[in-house]
Amino acid sequence: MGDARSRRAALARLASIAAATAMPAVAQPRALDATPPDAEGPFYPARIPRDADADLARVAGRASVARGTPLALAGRVLSTDGKPLVGARLELWQCDANGRYHHVDGDAGERDDNFQGYGVTTTDAAGRYAFRTIRPVPYGGRPPHLHFKLSHATAQPLTTQLYPRGESAERGIGFGLSGRETRSRLEFAMRPSASEPDALAAVYDFVLRRNAA
Repeated sequence: MGDARSRRAALARLASIAAATAMPAVAQPRALDATPPDAEGPFYPARIPRDADADLARVAGRASVARGTPLALAGRVLSTDGKPLVGARLELWQCDANGRYHHVDGDAGERDDNFQGYGVTTTDAAGRYAFRTIRPVPYGGRPPHLHFKLSHATAQPLTTQLYPRGESAERGIGFGLSGRETRSRLEFAMRPSASEPDALAAVYDFVLRRNAA
């Protein structure tokens, strides 16, 4: 019962975080640059876990939470004409605090079983989304990053990665983007959370291209 209450509370916090990212309506949406794509990498889940909600820091049925610093990431999904995309689907996956991916084949090593590893959500009527996860960590020469796939019925799909601000410089081979300016558009700034002790919060808006008419 306690675990269920904790999960409900966490998901309620996600809803409030998403609401807090709402922006005042504007009479004339401005044209926006589409979010740059980035490599999918080899660790997209081979099997989608049974628990695949927007709270990656807690797994259903487990009393403990994931190792690492909690991170609440929220924002909007917009089209290049500045309008919110309602019902856009966002998938997020990342390694755990030990640098291990879950739900993939061949990723040997100690995994944090209290970390979900993969989550999915859809945007609300204002185009808002929210995830609760952990601050990404580096592994194998790669900088900290979060993997995303986005899709919407009226927009082109996007696969990309997000990086903590100032940490997108690539040290691996065959991954990521070239050009500091392009990489900087995939960075997000973190700040101490106002609602959760010893946690971080960040806001990032994705922009998708509309399908050709």
